[in-house]
Amino acid sequence: MSKALYFQPSYERLKERIHALAPDLDVALYDEQGRILHGGHEVSSAEFAPEYFWIHGDLFKSARLMDYFRLMQESPSARWLHTINTGLDQLPYLPLLEKGVRVSNNHGQAVAIGEYVLAHVLASFQDLAGARQRQLAQQWTPRGFREIGGSRWLIIGFGHIGQEVAKRARAFGADITAMRRKPDTAGLADRVVSLAELPQVLPEVDVVVLACTSTNATRQLVNASFLQAMKSDAVLVNVARGDLVVEDELRQALDAGRPGKAILDVFANEPLAADSWFWQHPAVIVTPHNSNAGSGMRVRSEQIFLDNLACMIAGRPLLTEVAAADIL
Repeated sequence: MSKALYFQPSYERLKERIHALAPDLDVALYDEQGRILHGGHEVSSAEFAPEYFWIHGDLFKSARLMDYFRLMQESPSARWLHTINTGLDQLPYLPLLEKGVRVSNNHGQAVAIGEYVLAHVLASFQDLAGARQRQLAQQWTPRGFREIGGSRWLIIGFGHIGQEVAKRARAFGADITAMRRKPDTAGLADRVVSLAELPQVLPEVDVVVLACTSTNATRQLVNASFLQAMKSDAVLVNVARGDLVVEDELRQALDAGRPGKAILDVFANEPLAADSWFWQHPAVIVTPHNSNAGSGMRVRSEQIFLDNLACMIAGRPLLTEVAAADIL
């Protein structure tokens, strides 16, 4: 019989579905006070010896997140962690992988992020903010706008998030270039390029979307030379990690008019300080790291957890397993 230690609020919402999938799974609960409860009694981690762990969005919002993570790190019985995260650079997942704990991640955010990207690029291309201002000023001033149809997009990182962006941009008639380590793009890209080819690609594209994980190869990827290679009317969108961008060099590039706009959902330091230059820059759209906050995100994410749990119980390969090489 396998043993799982789950955060109590998350488990209570899904306990019937978990029991239906894994009727023999022995579950202890980790509560808001940091106690481990099993069979109505408080026990220690050593006494219960949990094997399965699950980091849900509920736990991310709790003050107990790091306590739970440390408990898992210190548990010699830990075998599998499923996490709400897509990218695994924010918490110390690598040491878990290196000691043999299997880790599966989540892509329930991908649909929401795909819609976020399209919404903001459309708003930029059609200058919806300017249209609203002209309305309030009672100005009947017809203006032209850019179309996504026929535009060229570079999506850096072509996992679930990059592919959901591509689906939507292609539906509008955009040309898609994907940058990823694996050649398979599920038929959603017109071409695939490598990191080394970016200097040749950047001058040709209208939209650059950062949707990759933060690794040794991608941290500070968007620097002065990257930005200088972009078109003056190009749009940069970052829905990945703030440390992919050298922020001071982005400011200088925007001040110089290249690229034309930056749509930023993530930053090196969050939340943004009140005196951050990002807030007032005319070429920047700031959102508070909520591109994933779609109405269907929680339901999709919980289903991915349940699907992986079913695989784990049945001895099948996990659907979203991550290797150490994926986050280095």
